Amino acid sequence: MSGTALYAWARMTSRLSRFQVTGAEHLQAAQERKRPLIFAAWHGMTMMLVGFFANQYDLSRIVLILPDDWRGGTLQVFASKLGVTPFPMNLHGDASMASARQLAKLVRQVKAGRDAYITPDGPEGPSYEIKPGITYIAQKADATILPLGAYARHGYRIPRWDRYVMPYPFSKIAIQVGEPLVVDKDADLTAVSTRLTQQLHHVTLQAAANYYEKP
Repeated sequence: MSGTALYAWARMTSRLSRFQVTGAEHLQAAQERKRPLIFAAWHGMTMMLVGFFANQYDLSRIVLILPDDWRGGTLQVFASKLGVTPFPMNLHGDASMASARQLAKLVRQVKAGRDAYITPDGPEGPSYEIKPGITYIAQKADATILPLGAYARHGYRIPRWDRYVMPYPFSKIAIQVGEPLVVDKDADLTAVSTRLTQQLHHVTLQAAANYYEKP
């Protein structure tokens, strides 16, 4: 699917779907810290969350981390049309100087006040396994990590490692915002990753539970 087609699907979904948002007070608490935000969600939930951001957040504040490989062109078009800032970088664990410079540039952008959206198990998995970049960026930029979960019953689930969900228009989409996670300067990043993993699992399961809960 082209970047333009992805954008059209995302905009149609965000306008025609009903969003059930729980935990909005956590977003408010994170914003009151007056520090940049890093929104974190498992890779397969991204399209469900686009409408949440489009309807409730200033997309121009967000830097979207993208792979700098063959998928980059399509995703850059998608990101630019949404109004977010695309940030292509090597996401395959390359320890080259070029990758280090890109990571440092990203940290500077976040530290300067830009928010970021990161899927910590992307772009190729394994699913639900956090790569170390997100905690490092949060620590160096003094940013607050905000875990997000999403669930939609009606949508196309791409049969691949992340079970990526493309919600259908007129869907109900449940969004769960988790408690803010602050990474101290002297924090053990391995321990932080473990805690973030637990939080992401929690908001993912809670979003599904909220979807089926009777009013």
